[in-house]
Amino acid sequence: MSESTHKTLNFEEREFRERLSHARDMLKTEGVSAALLFAQETDYYLTGYDTGGFVFFQCLILDSQTDSLTLLTRRPDLVQARDTSIIDDIRIWWDSDEANPALELREILNEKGLSGKQVGIELSTHGLTGFNHKRVADALDGFCTLVDISWPLRRLRLCKSNSELAYVRKAAELCNQSLSDVIATAKPGIPDTALKATYLKTVLEGGADMPANAPLFNSGRRALYGRGISGIRLLEANDQIVVEYPVSYRRYNVKTEWTIILGELHPQQERMYEVARDALSQMTDAARPGNQLGEIFEAHASVLDAAGYKEHRYGACGYSVGISCAPTSMDVPPMIYPNASLCCEPGMTLFYHVMITNTDSGHAMGVGHTLLVTDDKPEVLNPLPHELSVIS
Repeated sequence: MSESTHKTLNFEEREFRERLSHARDMLKTEGVSAALLFAQETDYYLTGYDTGGFVFFQCLILDSQTDSLTLLTRRPDLVQARDTSIIDDIRIWWDSDEANPALELREILNEKGLSGKQVGIELSTHGLTGFNHKRVADALDGFCTLVDISWPLRRLRLCKSNSELAYVRKAAELCNQSLSDVIATAKPGIPDTALKATYLKTVLEGGADMPANAPLFNSGRRALYGRGISGIRLLEANDQIVVEYPVSYRRYNVKTEWTIILGELHPQQERMYEVARDALSQMTDAARPGNQLGEIFEAHASVLDAAGYKEHRYGACGYSVGISCAPTSMDVPPMIYPNASLCCEPGMTLFYHVMITNTDSGHAMGVGHTLLVTDDKPEVLNPLPHELSVIS
């Protein structure tokens, strides 16, 4: 049986070839002869290669002049690379006490005639640790000149194609269903982990991937936290639960944020909710082509500050989402913060969140959704419930 019969590409090969063509044009614009790709998201976007092997030394070499793609990886990823990608040249480095795959990388670059050339390198990624970056820099010292091209590479995948958006919409569908199921599950006396279990059951049974990062299901005082935390907590008769989590479908992420109140709704919480929804609405309307991301933050800050929550808001209110692998579902940069200069473009998918953490009263409120920038008004992909979830 031929290798081609085992191919499991998530996109048509033609689309990968188009993406690679754009990438090679970018390399020429940046003045580099090749690129050393270390981000799993970039590998997936350009070739389909789908793995968790980026936790070890792994590098995809993209030549600016030829169609050749060379992957340097470990043996456990060999078959996976063949089946899930269009990579035609896979090299294996073997584990040993003396192993230094950066030296093997240098030999591959020498084969490709890259001695004395400018070579791009992807630095802003979890796929390249400081330790491995030093090994690469040392191995290539005097051999070629390395140029950081992290942002131009990430910029390539910022605006989604129609085929990518099909996966994004499926993720949004599962996100909507999971939030409904989580709300229906919430009640006093159960562990907060039961809500996480509901979320995972819904999305995984719907065909989603495991999430790129652990979800945030914070209750009680923990609702003031900006990250998830380990350890079980029983939900109380009067409680607050802030949830924020991703849903990944074919590695494309959509996120939601919502607040569930158990028992009596405090007037402060009701006001915080109204302010947060107003801010989210104004932020959403600002996602128009040509508007800077900083303008979206200004919409966020102006509403919250006018309501007296300046000391209780965050310094950023969203970011790009799309292809993401562990340890995060954020596809950043870009982020939405003061004076962020990047302009909205059709095809961008952005996650907005409004989080108010009133440490004086102990009350928290969070709302958030994912939207698609279009030629006109933005499309909210996973609309939130119309009213705050209060379970008495």
